[in-house]
Amino acid sequence: MSTQSVRLDSCASSIDCRKMLRKDNDDGSDQLDLVDTLDKLSDAAFALDEDARIVSWSPGAEALLGHSAKSAIGAFCSEILQGVYPSGEPMCGPMCETMDCLRMEKNHSVDACLLRHKDGYVFPARIISVLTKPDHDPPGTKRATAVLFMQSTETAAPIFPYRQLKLFTLGHFSLVYSGKGMAVDNWKRKQALTVLKYLVGRVNHPVHRDELIKAIWPETESNRGWDRLKVTISFLRSQLQQSGVAIDPVLTLDHSYMLRGDIVWIDSVEFEKLVTAGNRHMQDKRMDEALACFKDADRLYRGDFLEDDPLIGWCIRERERLRECYFDMLAGMAECQAAKGDHRAAAQSCQRALYRDQSRESFLRSLIDSLGKIDQSAWGKSQHDIWRRIQGKEFEMVPKPEYIKIYEELIRASKDDPEAIE
Repeated sequence: MSTQSVRLDSCASSIDCRKMLRKDNDDGSDQLDLVDTLDKLSDAAFALDEDARIVSWSPGAEALLGHSAKSAIGAFCSEILQGVYPSGEPMCGPMCETMDCLRMEKNHSVDACLLRHKDGYVFPARIISVLTKPDHDPPGTKRATAVLFMQSTETAAPIFPYRQLKLFTLGHFSLVYSGKGMAVDNWKRKQALTVLKYLVGRVNHPVHRDELIKAIWPETESNRGWDRLKVTISFLRSQLQQSGVAIDPVLTLDHSYMLRGDIVWIDSVEFEKLVTAGNRHMQDKRMDEALACFKDADRLYRGDFLEDDPLIGWCIRERERLRECYFDMLAGMAECQAAKGDHRAAAQSCQRALYRDQSRESFLRSLIDSLGKIDQSAWGKSQHDIWRRIQGKEFEMVPKPEYIKIYEELIRASKDDPEAIE
């Protein structure tokens, strides 16, 4: 089977795979020439062996996906590409159609898919594979294929941070583009915001139109719901364009829509990244760096996730998950502040957590401990009394033994003579 000449329409020039890849060596193998060629290729390309392991990785592939040749070569291509079909089903792995075709000595192309960059965002692409070995392979040689892919022309232009669409979901929902807030509260079609909010919760994941219709118009018949969704998506895109947003952040993928995380900034996503980084610094005993991350995360958490919509069922789970992340942040902040000897700040962090949820005994325990270290036993006893009153009245809870021990130590250290704990 001979190698085909392939042209990618979105390339500036055609790619002649016969000239680029096909060089017969004395031993009948062309794999070494293929590897050497791809090492110098500016187009995004890589070569596979018959086990679907990467044997060569071009500089263009590194530019497109972010993975260096050192990290890519030797890995299974599914681990690097993490491709999915536009409708959301996995494309890479045991079900790979490309590898099935190559094993049958057939070239294969995927006209539309989503690939994942090393930094986590996904982007639309297409893949063309070309066999590079002659029909009769010498014994002991492996068939190699060059897989050429390139990013959609829609995302070819660089996206600069100051031109990103910023979505603020923690607290009051708002949009900012190029430093200017959008008057979303004045939009005539409020359902456009609801659709955008739903896609935010599934950023980088295609959401089928039926799922959107069911979530937003649950009582509406399917065909009528589809008409409403098309009009709503059109209105959303129109409003974003009128605000100057140059690249549409809502990607249409067959019967699905996806909010593209590569061209938008979302506060809840950044918040989680900062908390994760802070916890990682704490594990490494880098308390200054950890505290800096927690403080940055704290600035982003203006309120609970989409708190303007407290009764919408599909955002409750995400709201609770991010709320737990917020308590994790406050716990880490208090621990860092205590480790640095700033017990007053640690106490304030614990108080903020208790203000949001009085049932968190771990924060009361840390609060009492911090107050004891700054000779604030009266303040500590007051907090204890408030907590006991609320817990006994609303939850019928009693303190755990380890908490009672900390509280008794606080009382013994006091110059006052308070009553013992009942």
